[in-house]
Order: sequence, then structure tokens, then C-alpha cells
Amino acid sequence: MEIYKNSTDEDLVGLFKEGVDQAFEELYNRYAPKIKRLIYYYITNVDDVDDIFHEVIVRVIRHINSFDTTLSFSSWFYQIAVNCCKNYINNSIKRDKIISKEKDRISIFGKEPLNTEEHMINNYDMQEFNIAIDGLKDKFKDVFILRFDHKMKYSEIAEVLNCSERTAKWRMKKAIEKITQHLKEQGLI
Repeated sequence: MEIYKNSTDEDLVGLFKEGVDQAFEELYNRYAPKIKRLIYYYITNVDDVDDIFHEVIVRVIRHINSFDTTLSFSSWFYQIAVNCCKNYINNSIKRDKIISKEKDRISIFGKEPLNTEEHMINNYDMQEFNIAIDGLKDKFKDVFILRFDHKMKYSEIAEVLNCSERTAKWRMKKAIEKITQHLKEQGLI
């Protein structure tokens, strides 16, 4: 797919709409790792991540003809992924299952061989950091993940989440405050 490497996402969408399947392969290669990582932040079960990712791809293909190529494809793609994650959580996982999964994840970390005190502290810090992120309300968690993990600009986050840039910045500020508060309560900062 070397001939498509320099094409914009939107150009590739246009080509795919015209029947060039290789154009979608290039889009897939560009976004698959990023979207899977995003989904993993919402759903930590690897099997579920693959299922949700498959659902995202199906929705993208199903609705690609309605995509306006004058807009940002990446924002549209991320928005579909975020919505699929939220739908999955709302429809199939109750709050107690999320807590159960988190306990399982923590117990897995606890079984790692600990060679030094520093290694133990780092694992505990990361566990608490993940717990703090998981404890955020969706509107704060979404902004934090897109900014922290995906390095998106606030303008891009605003587009993905369908809010103003100012609101995205405010939500990020609140997310950081809540994460900081949790880490202070655990004595980590």
C-alpha cells in the first residue's frame, strides 16, 4: 500500500467510497493500534477489546458513505470507538463487574515477582493511578484518555466528544484534580 502512504485520511475515505479496498486497508493500518489502545482503556479484557474493535470497524464501514470528507476522519473514527465502548459498558457490564475486573487486574500485578522495593512501589503506584482513572466520570475519563494517552489537541478532543474546546480543557483540569486527590488519599503524592 506504499502508494497510499502519503494520502490524507479523507482522500483515502474518498477512494474507498469509490471502491478502492486498499484505501481502507491503509486507514486500518494507521488506526488499528491506536483504536485498540483506546478501547483497552475502557475495557481491560483483551477478548472484549477485540470484539469491540470489530464492532467499531463494522460501524465505520457501514456508515462511511455518510462521512463528510471535509471533516476530520480521525475525530469521526475516535468518536465511533468511544461510543462503542460506552455502549458496551452501559449494556453489558454493571458497576460491580468493573470493580471485580479491577480487583482481578490488581491481583495479577500482586503475583509478579518483586525484586526490589522500587519495583513494588511502581506497580502499586500504577495500580492506584489506573484505579483513579477508572473512578472518573465518563466525561472526565474520555478527555483524560484522549489527551494523556493519545496526545490529542484540545480542539481534536472537542470534536471527538462533541463539546467546546473550553469544556474539554475544563474537564481535563477536573480529571487531573480528581486523580491527584485519589493519589494524595493513597499517600502517593
